[in-house]
Amino acid sequence: MGYSRLSRRDVLKTAALGSAAAITAPYVHGAYAAGTLALGVWDHWVPGANNTLTKLCNEWGEKNKVEVKIDYITSQGDKDILTASAEAQAGTGHDIMSHRAWQIQVHRRVLEPIDEVVNGLIKQYGEISPVARYLATNENHWYGIPTTVGSQVKPPASRIDLYKAHCGIDLTKIFPNSDTRDQALVEAWNYDNYLKYAEQLFKAGFPIGWPWVRPATPSTRPAPCSAPSARSWSTRRTTSKSTRMRRVPRLSISPN
Repeated sequence: MGYSRLSRRDVLKTAALGSAAAITAPYVHGAYAAGTLALGVWDHWVPGANNTLTKLCNEWGEKNKVEVKIDYITSQGDKDILTASAEAQAGTGHDIMSHRAWQIQVHRRVLEPIDEVVNGLIKQYGEISPVARYLATNENHWYGIPTTVGSQVKPPASRIDLYKAHCGIDLTKIFPNSDTRDQALVEAWNYDNYLKYAEQLFKAGFPIGWPWVRPATPSTRPAPCSAPSARSWSTRRTTSKSTRMRRVPRLSISPN
C-alpha cells in the first residue's frame, strides 16, 4: 500500500486551517460546562418536599449548565448540625450547606460572604424578616440566604372579616404591612382580650385555636422569611493549593 509524505509546509497549512475552523465554529458546551455544585440540605419529613426541591435545583442546573448534587441530611440526632460542624472544621465538604438556628453565627468565619446574592433578592422581593437578618449577618455582611425550606415560622391564620364582624376589631391596624401601628389597639391586644375575642367568635360559630405545625403563610411582600429556628443556606470558603481564598459557585433560589 502506498502512502504520501506530508511536508512541513503541508503540516503548518493543515494546522492553520484547523485553527481557523475552530475560531469560526459555534461554541458548543457540554452538559455540565460550568462544573458541579454540591448541596447539603435538610431531609424534610413532609412527603414529596425533597422531590420538589430536587426539581427546582435540577431546573436551575440545566439552565446554567451546572451538575447539582444534593445530599439530604436528617435532623434526627442533630446529624445536619454535626455534619456542618465537621465540614467547617475540616475545611471541605459541600459547597452550599443548610444551617438552622444560630449555626450561621457559629460558622461565620469559614463561610463566604454573599451580600450581592441576598441584596439582589431584597431588591427584587422586598425586605427580609429582621430575625433572619439578625441570624444570617455579621458585621453588616450576609453569610446565609434565608429560605422557606425548613422554616419554622408558624403564624396563626386569622380571618380579618370575622374579627371585624363579631369582635369589632380591625386586625390590620394591629398587624399592618408597615411600620405604623395603632398603639392603643396594640396595647389592648393582651391575653385577657384574646380570650374575650375567642369567646365571641365561638358563639358566632367560628371557634379558634393556637397554631401548631403549618407552613409559613404568604405575606403581602413575598420576601424570603425566616425565624429563630429557621434555616439559611450558606456557601463555605475553600482553600486552593496557593492557599488563597476563592469563591465557590453559588446557588440562589427565589423564595417563590
